[in-house]
Amino acid sequence: MYSSAKTLQISYIGMQTQEVAIKPNLKVVLKPDTEVLDEVVVTGYGTFKKSSFTGSASNVTTEKLQDLPSISVQDRLAGSVAGVQITSTSGQPGSVASVRIRGMGSINASNEPLYVIDGVPMLNGNVSEFTYADSGNSLMATLNSNDIESMTVIKDAAAASLYGSRAANGVIVITTKKGSAGKTKIGVRADWGMSNMAIDYRPILDGKQRREILHLGFENYAKYTLGYDAEQAAALANKNIDEYAAEPWSGYTDWKDVLFRNGSHQNYEVNAQGGNEKTRFYTSFAYTKQEGITNVSGYERFTGRANVTHQTDKVLLEANAMYTNSTQNVNNEGTSFASPIMCYAMTASPSTYPYNEDGSFSSNFPALNGANPIQTETYNYNRATINRFLGSMAATWTIWDNLKLKEAISYDFNQNNERIWWDPRSNDGRSSNGVYQRVMGNRGQLNTQTQLSYNKSFGLHNLDALVGFETEDYKYDYLYANGNQYPSYLPEIENAGDSRASSHVERYRMTSFLGRINYDYNNKYYFSASYRRDGSSRLSRESRWGDFWSISGSWRLSEEAFMQDIKHVLTDAKLRVSYGVNGTQPTDLYGYLGVYEFGYNYAGNGGSAEARFDNPNMKWEKNYATNVGLDVTLWNRLSITAEWYNRDTKDLLMSKNISAVPGVINSSGGATMLMNVGSMRNRGVEFEIKSTNIQNKDWYWSTSLNFGHNKNTLLKLDGEQNEMIDGIAIHRIGEAYQSFYAYEYAGVDPETGSEMFYINGEDGSRETTIHSNEANKVIIGSPDPKLTGGLTNFVSWKFIDLNFTLTYSLGGHAYDAATWLQSNGGTYNYVGNVPAYYKIEDTWKQPGDNAKLPLFAYGNKNTVSSRWMMPTDHLRLKNLTIGFTLPSNLSKKAGISKLRAYISGNNLLTWKSKDLYVDPETPVDGLCYFETPALRTITFGIELGF
Repeated sequence: MYSSAKTLQISYIGMQTQEVAIKPNLKVVLKPDTEVLDEVVVTGYGTFKKSSFTGSASNVTTEKLQDLPSISVQDRLAGSVAGVQITSTSGQPGSVASVRIRGMGSINASNEPLYVIDGVPMLNGNVSEFTYADSGNSLMATLNSNDIESMTVIKDAAAASLYGSRAANGVIVITTKKGSAGKTKIGVRADWGMSNMAIDYRPILDGKQRREILHLGFENYAKYTLGYDAEQAAALANKNIDEYAAEPWSGYTDWKDVLFRNGSHQNYEVNAQGGNEKTRFYTSFAYTKQEGITNVSGYERFTGRANVTHQTDKVLLEANAMYTNSTQNVNNEGTSFASPIMCYAMTASPSTYPYNEDGSFSSNFPALNGANPIQTETYNYNRATINRFLGSMAATWTIWDNLKLKEAISYDFNQNNERIWWDPRSNDGRSSNGVYQRVMGNRGQLNTQTQLSYNKSFGLHNLDALVGFETEDYKYDYLYANGNQYPSYLPEIENAGDSRASSHVERYRMTSFLGRINYDYNNKYYFSASYRRDGSSRLSRESRWGDFWSISGSWRLSEEAFMQDIKHVLTDAKLRVSYGVNGTQPTDLYGYLGVYEFGYNYAGNGGSAEARFDNPNMKWEKNYATNVGLDVTLWNRLSITAEWYNRDTKDLLMSKNISAVPGVINSSGGATMLMNVGSMRNRGVEFEIKSTNIQNKDWYWSTSLNFGHNKNTLLKLDGEQNEMIDGIAIHRIGEAYQSFYAYEYAGVDPETGSEMFYINGEDGSRETTIHSNEANKVIIGSPDPKLTGGLTNFVSWKFIDLNFTLTYSLGGHAYDAATWLQSNGGTYNYVGNVPAYYKIEDTWKQPGDNAKLPLFAYGNKNTVSSRWMMPTDHLRLKNLTIGFTLPSNLSKKAGISKLRAYISGNNLLTWKSKDLYVDPETPVDGLCYFETPALRTITFGIELGF
């Protein structure tokens, strides 16, 4: 029997599948799967194969993450890179995410990484001028994440030092999609979905349960405080209970249903790419709209991008441009009485109601001074519109023999237009007869780069060198206007009876010289060195220039002769070592200047006073980073990376108290000066494993697992103090900078029902007391987790694909800073809500009870203790996508190249401790108030290709 087949398809796990023509004699050499063995590491100063890269960097391709129903670009990194922790203070759409790479490295300056897009440092952070909402307004949300081809996270000094003063907290390099030669390809995608809370956030007792425990609280108050007998106590409770827990005319109110909704998500996008061997292009346009889970929160965005490259014989021209228009609506958060989160969890009890029987707004809100949260959100708004343009142009001239000169210029501009209206019919605006606030802020950053690079091979020697010069010019100006006393409900400044305005301008510049050299011998021994000198206008002339450098090397053991016998098992092995210095600029653009402040009052007249001395000795914060890594590849399909690092940050800027005798007192009433006096250490280990488990004609399955451990230690404060206490937080030398400091809870006293606390005397005794003033506060925990990481799997079978990521965190804690709820029957439990953990069956009732909860009694006071510290240990199904692609033979008949439908979800499942009643992705300081929890979003989408 003879076969008519003309080709053979040859595949092997860890190798690229090849299709070859059938011949009598065949010799086929399979190439390694690049996903496993030779990822490309992209930095702003070159692109390298991972096998030759001497630094610590992780690459994340976004192809498998493009279906995620999230506005946040940072969500693409969640669980994908060891040592990267991503948290958010709010689940409102468009909110700011905090990214920590190998811990925190500064106290007064930024801890966020530098973002570089297509080789250009970009503006990042919160552009909101108002603080009524914890969410902020993220500049990163203006990016369309589906335009991103890949992201590289640079973690050590080997590559980061080339970014100098901006790279102490790591670098995230973003590469956007580029065109390819050939037929123009058009892609269309759309998705729709809905959102709700990812967890059961701060559950509370319903109306009946709340009435029962408040009734018990009155009885206990009467018995144990007033000395009443049981009959008298019951009579007192019956007399007073309806004042605090009566069932309203409409029945007990479920404020969760009133204040929250199911959010929605919709996204529409069209892109095109193509070109020829000389000119290539990629362009896209997208519209995204996401409504949050509160009645007013939402985010709407239009984005457009165009990337063009043109290659002549000697010159490569590149142009990238992005424009975004976004509008964010937010509700108040934190402890604002207008916050729907706080109203649900604390102040709007089931005995209050939104409307009176006649349909008018109710004012029966004793915990809110009569402020009706529904009335507030009906009339008031907090809205911000951002217009952003990010454009760059570059020309690379090949002079001769791989000697290239590159000139690049970029401009990143955004305009933020914020409007806040407090209607006269709301409590916010009633006393001023309406308040309207407006801010127009303009930020612009001009960046220029000149780079001369040379690479050459001389037999077994390979050389790559670069020198460069850069400038950065940043300008920010804003105009603020405020109006009140409105005769109508038309919120414009010109309609106000009383108005005022102010303006402000900031500017800084930086000039940099840099150089880099990479050398390797026989693809076996690698050496790299870099140097950068930055001059910043944020520092005085005496301290303006900073020097940043790194040295690194690697040894590719697998290329040695003694390793060849096991090469079929140990395919590749490399040992890496790096050490270097990078830095951080002061946050204050003019902190080194001696200044006068206005706004003082002298006998009724305006005045000014000297508020700060000249500070010419203020200098860069320096980050000294050591990294040791081992990369191993087994059987051509399993890659393992293990790393140890030490990151010492010195010359930390801290506000040190100085004598006020000379009269240098600022407007806050203090005399301080920023000085480089502190130091801190982050030390840890990271582990990543990537494998191609199955790869054949029908099946593909890859897995990625990572974990990271970081220990933060404060080494020095201001040189005089060993600790600084800030509320529940303490900063103590030898401990994590963010540590919780409180009495140590010891359970319930069986005789009195009171809370007990460990005395923690100097002798180390573990005796207890019911009087907190007899105990000593101790460090009870820290928000820093001991272990973080993620697990990702991608599986495809013929026309079906499955992709999911699990993220986890172990060993960290959060602290419930909403102390009003924690009094075991205090004022706010009676005028507001009672958390669900106050189960009446668990409370102490009489002497001899071994109860879980203390005595619940009217008039109790709150005590800050470890009772309110919560474990943030959790496992979360961060994202999941299931896709179905129409077989190509069928789609071609329909005249299309691709038809795919998919279902995708974000934050779908969360496994956590029952003692954690907020979202486990807590704020970085671990202090929890009333933040909007993360959203669980599910979408259905469709993707077309032509």
